[in-house]
Amino acid sequence: MTTRKKSSRATIADVARKAEVAIGTVSRVFNNHPDVNEDIRNRVNDAVNELGYVRLRNRKRPRESSDRRVGNIGLVFFGMEDTLVQLPIVSSAVHGIERALATQGYNLMLANIPNGDRTPHFISDQHIEGLILKGPNQGILPSEAKRSLLSRFYSIPYVWLMGRLPNAVGDHCNYDTEEAGRIVAEHLDEKGHRRTAFLNPKPGQIQFERMKASFTQHSIRLGHQTSTLEVDPPTSLEWPLPSITLQNNVDVLVERWMQLPKDKRPTALFVPSDRTAVQAYAAFAQRDLKVGEDVSIISCNNEKPLLANMNPALTTIDVHAEVIGQRAVDQLIWRIGNPNQKCHFQNLVEPTLVPGDSVKQL
Repeated sequence: MTTRKKSSRATIADVARKAEVAIGTVSRVFNNHPDVNEDIRNRVNDAVNELGYVRLRNRKRPRESSDRRVGNIGLVFFGMEDTLVQLPIVSSAVHGIERALATQGYNLMLANIPNGDRTPHFISDQHIEGLILKGPNQGILPSEAKRSLLSRFYSIPYVWLMGRLPNAVGDHCNYDTEEAGRIVAEHLDEKGHRRTAFLNPKPGQIQFERMKASFTQHSIRLGHQTSTLEVDPPTSLEWPLPSITLQNNVDVLVERWMQLPKDKRPTALFVPSDRTAVQAYAAFAQRDLKVGEDVSIISCNNEKPLLANMNPALTTIDVHAEVIGQRAVDQLIWRIGNPNQKCHFQNLVEPTLVPGDSVKQL
């Protein structure tokens, strides 16, 4: 009989996907919560065994300090579709969070609240010392009067993960979106591209908008003819917001690019996420155009599961999502120890270029 080797790379999001349950359900199973029926508990445990998943806290148990008790940290996803936690960039951040909490001796508890309409049991039961929040990156947060959940969040030390809406307050850990825009503009310049465009299938998405602004600024500084190809912004936004860009939005923008005169058409496109780049590859292929030859594409995130089968290999920006997760834990633990500090802090991880073959040398 062969024993499956335990994998340190499988994440709690992988377990949830394998067991076909919500990530919060996996958390309740791990923490022996009584409201999970036996069938679901068995499915989660079977997924754990099949994936070889080992909870990071069990992989490395630090010496517990006598001056504090070992406690729980909550990770809450809200305002987005369930599929958010399945995105590779989010899974990487969760892995970083798990790893960092393990070294500190904390236990991770998770909840996914797409509609933002309930309070996780670990908050209402006061079982946690701090929160890491991953909310939507479009629109604004509703008032606390309309969403009592937000009031519960703000009563506990917390930090935002990979996106903080304009009217949100609190500490925030993310990658440096302005630096990402600069890196892309300068890389395209080095490759000889002087007509470039930012392809935006999700207007108003705060990460995309900041990269667009930085990319445009640095492209102009470099003397490029730069433009933006984007769909109309949504007329209204309601939770849960879609976590994945619609293929039709990308198709519309690719068609718009094709309708431009060839001597005016951008030779390179900055696509703000790897998943959108996958959709752009498909859209160009349907029109008998090859990325890396007929058009150059550079993307952002470095989501390796998405990149594995892309041909040509995608040039992208590594945002170091796992490191962002680790830094979020560091910031939260600091905040727990300094609850009266009124200043809010942003911890930005510097992104790096991952060259591929999708940007042609002109």
